[in-house]
Amino acid sequence: MKIAYKLLIPLVMILILGFGLLYAIWIHSERAMIDAFEEQSGRVIMDQLMQDRQRRFEIERGYLEFVASMAAKVAVEFVSNMNYEGIEQPISELLVLDGVKAVHVFDATTDQTFVAAYREGGRSLVGTELPQGLADYQQFRHRLTGHFDARDVDYGYIAIYYDDARLLGEIDAMEHVSLGRIEQIKTDVQHMLARRISFQLLVFAAAALLLAGGVFLLVYRFVLVPLRALHLGLDGFFAFLQRQEDRIEPIALGGGDEFGDMARALNKNIEVSAELLQSINALNATLEQKVEARTRQLRLANEKLELSLEGGRLGSFDWDIPRDRYSIDVGWADMLGFDLGEMGPGLDAWKSLVHPEDIALVNARFGRYLAGEVPHYESQYRVRTKDGGYLWILARGKIVARDPDGRPVRVAGTHMDITHIKETEQRLLDATQRAESALAELQSTQAQLIQSEKMAALGHLIAGVAHEINTPLGAVKSSGTNIAHSLEQALGNLPDLFGLLTQEEASLFLDLLARARAQTGILPSREARRLTRGLTEELEGEGVTGARRIADILVQLGVRDSLAPYLPLIRHPRSDFILDTAYSIAAIATNAANINHAVERAAKIITALKSFSRLDAGGKRSETDLRQNIETVLTLYHNQIKQSTELVCRYAEVPPLPCYPDELCQVWTNLVHNALQAMDSRGTLRIALEAENGAAVVTVADTGGGIAPEIRERIFEPFFTTKRAGEGSGLGLDIVRKIVAKHGGHIEMESEVGVGTTFKVYLPYPEPR
Repeated sequence: MKIAYKLLIPLVMILILGFGLLYAIWIHSERAMIDAFEEQSGRVIMDQLMQDRQRRFEIERGYLEFVASMAAKVAVEFVSNMNYEGIEQPISELLVLDGVKAVHVFDATTDQTFVAAYREGGRSLVGTELPQGLADYQQFRHRLTGHFDARDVDYGYIAIYYDDARLLGEIDAMEHVSLGRIEQIKTDVQHMLARRISFQLLVFAAAALLLAGGVFLLVYRFVLVPLRALHLGLDGFFAFLQRQEDRIEPIALGGGDEFGDMARALNKNIEVSAELLQSINALNATLEQKVEARTRQLRLANEKLELSLEGGRLGSFDWDIPRDRYSIDVGWADMLGFDLGEMGPGLDAWKSLVHPEDIALVNARFGRYLAGEVPHYESQYRVRTKDGGYLWILARGKIVARDPDGRPVRVAGTHMDITHIKETEQRLLDATQRAESALAELQSTQAQLIQSEKMAALGHLIAGVAHEINTPLGAVKSSGTNIAHSLEQALGNLPDLFGLLTQEEASLFLDLLARARAQTGILPSREARRLTRGLTEELEGEGVTGARRIADILVQLGVRDSLAPYLPLIRHPRSDFILDTAYSIAAIATNAANINHAVERAAKIITALKSFSRLDAGGKRSETDLRQNIETVLTLYHNQIKQSTELVCRYAEVPPLPCYPDELCQVWTNLVHNALQAMDSRGTLRIALEAENGAAVVTVADTGGGIAPEIRERIFEPFFTTKRAGEGSGLGLDIVRKIVAKHGGHIEMESEVGVGTTFKVYLPYPEPR
């Protein structure tokens, strides 16, 4: 019977609502007339207000469009003539108009603001920048068009920013008054109706209470009893769904009324639900299989991360100080060739692997860090491998736990194999020492070899060669400093970095480093700026703050196309720290490439010097590549040629020539030296190598002043020279002719005053036996 009492109040309310509905129909005729009057009068007034509002807006907009067009006609004269001062007065006068907040004149020819005026603090300000917050105002824009050379020219546009707050205030005030009148009329009508309704409601309430009792008896017999049967059936159904019952009985309720139909529908739903429950059980089993498969995928991803760390030759250590347990990870133990079980657990076991020459330094730095004298622990030292060799490592760590008294109880950090870096540094040091030694040797022998024509040319080249050697040495020094700085920063950040990143983020970080290492060559500045602008716009579109700086770093790291894969790193709360660390690691590879390039350049110069200054031993001919022989001399003259001389080389494929290579170097030296002096190192120097009639022909041509006809026959005479005193001995071309004759060849000369001079050296190949 509980449900009967629960239904009593709703039934009474239903009866009251029913009588209320009859009452509403009764008074509908009266209220309909009043509502129609209110609706019609309100519609007429609102339509009139909307028409007035629209008309005011159209008048104001037309006025501002007219002002903008007239201002455009005035501004186009000033913009086309670039008259910045003249345009300030007419632009400032526009600000006097009510509602005009700012005026902006944009010059399309320069793609920048021509003039901007705005009001601030009751004053009119004129400049080239607009204040913030103008986006909330209406903008009336008009193009600046003019005529130039019988064609239309678009000079830009003028924009007027208008605040319609004043106009809206006036319109709102009018509407407020009109709407107030309408509301007053509605209020009076409502008061009249309320008085009539009060009495009528009392009559209908009494009638509803009389009928409630009779209705309740009918409801109990024909509603509550069937509902109880349905309730019991649903309880059994829910117990089955919660697996509290193994089976479910159908609802036993017959009859052809709605309750009978409901019982049959519920029985059908019960059957369907039982089938669905079986399907859900099957899906749960499938889901468990998918979870297991996803677990395997995560395990594989973790293995890939471990492989990446192994590829970077990184390891970790952990020292439990109270228990003296010093442990390293499996990967690092493998790199040393040990099994974890072969290494003792204490710190002394690890120290036993440290090189004897390094142990004192390691102990000192570690002790200073534990004592709090330095903020970070960092040390480079050698560690013995199982096969007896040594690896250079860089160890960095930090205190990760302290006891209540503040004493350190646990230190953790990383080991990095830097053997290859140390080997590179040693090669660089050796190359630098060899280059400096070669330079010192050249400078010390200059005075001794000055009497020799060959050594005189070398003495002339020493300054240039020194510059050519110092240039790569400077690059080596600068890149070495950059590597040290980047390495220090990167290794300092790595322990914290891998603690910040998830597995997916760490994978993205390593992919970013791989992209940076894959770069080849130096990106031109113009292309770098274009890529930076594109990435900046894409980052700003993603709502990233500091977009320009992040885009700059991404371009340096080799990100050229879409940056979508790296957005998790960019949006990371520590994105600046992550990207700076990636940039530091990438900078190590970039500077190492610069060092290799500089070393190759220095080695090429040293090889050329050795080949140029070498004396022939034994006086025998040797098979010589003439192209390489000529390039040796051009390498030594590179510093002079690169200043203001255009070098054009054309080499044909010719067989090696049996000759005296060092003497031929003297020939090319004299001819190149004379050509550069004839042009004062400003002009075009042409070198050609080709085969002609069984001989190798080398052509050296300049665009100097040429040789006067009256002295052409004397240029090969010993001690004849046209140079100033101290600039030449007059033996250069005589030596050239003798060396060429020694090879069984000859030299030809063509010259035209004001055009230049060409020398052709013919070196015959020996006839086959």
